[in-house]
Amino acid sequence: MKRFIHYNARSIKEAVGLVARHQGRAKLNAGGTDLLGVLKERGLPDYPEAIINIKTIEGLDYIREDAEGLRIGALTKLARIAASPEVRADYRALSEAALSVATPQVRNMSTLGGNLAQDVRCWYYRYPRQLGGPIRCLRKGGAVCNALTGDNRYHSVFGAAPMAAYPCSGRCPADTPIPWYLSMVRNGDLAGAARVLADFNPMAAITGRVCPTFCEPECSRGAFDEPVAIRCVERSLGDSMIEGTGGVFMPPGTASGRSVAVIGSGPAGLSAAYYLRRSGHGVTVFERLPEAGGMLLHTIPPFRLPKDVVRRQVQALKGMGIGFELGVEVGRDLTVEGLAGRFDAVLLAHGAWKERLQGVKGDVLALSGLEFLKKVNQGDRSIPGRRVAVVGGGNVAIDVARTLRRLGARPVVIYRRSRKEMPAFKDEVEKAVEEGVTFRFLTLPVALAEAQGKIRVDCVRMKLTSPDASGRRRPVARPGSEFTVTFDALIRAIGEEPDTGLLPGELQKKGLKGGQVLGPRVFAAGDFLTGPSTVVEAVASGREAARLIGVSLGEDRPLAGLPGGGPPVVSPSFERARRALIPEVPASERVKDLDAEERPGLDPGAVSREAGRCFNCGCVAVNPSDIGTALVALDAKVITTKRSVDARAFFVAEATASTVLDQDELVVEIRIPKPPRGARQSYLKFALRNPVDFAVVSVASVITAPEGLCTDARIALGAVGPVPMRVYSAEAVLVGRAIEEGVATEAAEAALGGAEPLSMNGYKIEIAKALVKRAILGRSCDGV
Repeated sequence: MKRFIHYNARSIKEAVGLVARHQGRAKLNAGGTDLLGVLKERGLPDYPEAIINIKTIEGLDYIREDAEGLRIGALTKLARIAASPEVRADYRALSEAALSVATPQVRNMSTLGGNLAQDVRCWYYRYPRQLGGPIRCLRKGGAVCNALTGDNRYHSVFGAAPMAAYPCSGRCPADTPIPWYLSMVRNGDLAGAARVLADFNPMAAITGRVCPTFCEPECSRGAFDEPVAIRCVERSLGDSMIEGTGGVFMPPGTASGRSVAVIGSGPAGLSAAYYLRRSGHGVTVFERLPEAGGMLLHTIPPFRLPKDVVRRQVQALKGMGIGFELGVEVGRDLTVEGLAGRFDAVLLAHGAWKERLQGVKGDVLALSGLEFLKKVNQGDRSIPGRRVAVVGGGNVAIDVARTLRRLGARPVVIYRRSRKEMPAFKDEVEKAVEEGVTFRFLTLPVALAEAQGKIRVDCVRMKLTSPDASGRRRPVARPGSEFTVTFDALIRAIGEEPDTGLLPGELQKKGLKGGQVLGPRVFAAGDFLTGPSTVVEAVASGREAARLIGVSLGEDRPLAGLPGGGPPVVSPSFERARRALIPEVPASERVKDLDAEERPGLDPGAVSREAGRCFNCGCVAVNPSDIGTALVALDAKVITTKRSVDARAFFVAEATASTVLDQDELVVEIRIPKPPRGARQSYLKFALRNPVDFAVVSVASVITAPEGLCTDARIALGAVGPVPMRVYSAEAVLVGRAIEEGVATEAAEAALGGAEPLSMNGYKIEIAKALVKRAILGRSCDGV
């Protein structure tokens, strides 16, 4: 055991003060927490610098009964509770639970509060460091729960404790709660899944096609078999959203009386418009082009993003009551100052359409990559020549080259660094290679000249040196490596930047360095603020801008969130299953059709199966507290130094915590209301002394059945889920019916109806059914 400072606290105030003094590096020790055993094994990632013994606090060891019920101090020993006449007489479930804990000596030392606050007993979590180093399970910073696919004989059959932050969601720029909506899809609640997704990303039909999948490489399932095809599920939900599923794009119920002008109809502007309109504001989107959609409609090629998808997305937003003024250019037809006078807020989200120049001799001979893509998307399918150079290494350059290939040209991409340093999406570069696009890496054009109707390009070969500010290796010219090559045309696509020319004079000087709030009533979002980014990043920026605008208008509520803060448990998927085979048109066919979508979506059945592959990245360890299960059935309250908590809410299903207790919060008392007169109580437990000394399954029950007819029933299951569980389904079967064999069997089946056993613990379901039945019928658990 490592060295630590040890304190004997004499009061609750002193204990709380000591915890605060050590700023998160102290642990409280009370009998029954098993803290010392954990410290000896040194399996946890962080070792405390101080241990605060709270068993020395006076005044918390008592059992008192009054008119309202029973009060027990948090430091009361379990042996005393088990032997107490008052407890045994009217609170038998608690007495039997205390008596079931471990051995007489352990019960002599364990306290009521210590038993409630003990940590999980999973051996992956507690694996001793001295036996080869700690196992980095989910609770200790790992990516996946080891028991999901390992030894899970004593683990949960009712799902997993969810993580506070998921690897996939943590990488999504929009913070989309991916496991949440995947679980809803798996359970058939497509409308609910659409609403959850829209809370974070209302443009899933688009991101489900063009997102570079920040999330999938982080999917924990990838270490087991293959990552979940998250983008495919997102696309399916997005398509359903713009068709009306989930009531996502509905006019607000009430109007705020405020109005907002949004300049630009790209992903940032459209997503901001959605959130602002949903909050009840009047929203008008101003677009300089004749049709709304920004770069989504006018530059992304149709084989990547079909234009009817963008148009349906815009139409869905119009259905919410969002207005669009098209062919109106801010800076020419109206001004930001003028809009700020007409509207309560103005959002600048008109993208990064200003192309960077190469800065070489003859640059005027180069064509614009954005202009080329815009013409193609507007129906002009002519090409500037058969052999066309495309200068650049970003997404626009790759889109231009792949578009040229489909129009019959032979594009050559010229990039001054190597393929590894290309900022374009990796999978898009791979597709370009498959389609026959030629690449000249480590090549830099230095001069352009017209030569007999063609473009002569003087180039120099490059070499890479040390990394620059972008983290990529800096290219420098190789002396004496100059050469010349001739093309029919050259298209420039070396980067874009926002045009800040329309900013009011005072904001012109300040620029965009101040973030999304540019000034009174003026805000910014998307590529106009950051420069070129992905669609999902623009969506997230638009949502944040809508939040900031809402705050400026007096709102104080989050735009995105999960109902109830998250599910109590999640259902893990642990069986090996191949990733869905995502259909893709072969390269030889892709290049024949500019408008055919290169990646068709999955059918509904495949989408549901793919959602079901989600690990949910939860911890399947069970809560080990016997006392806790009894208190849940007894409708007890846990009194702490900060609050009063119902016993069923005291335990939390989280992969980083077992109870609601803050680090500086102590349990001081348990209060149990008087049970109904004549109620029959029991605590039944199935346990193995070797290799575990805690419950494999336990059942606490309080059943009131005068003359054999059940009028009230409370049944709680322990050691089958991340928290002690009230099984309301079983209670509903009993109330109003006679207590007899058939009814008890039906209630036991109902109690375990939602169980989802892991690979090795299905036997727990049958044991739990047997214990529930015995508890209802008033039988002991001998011979279970």
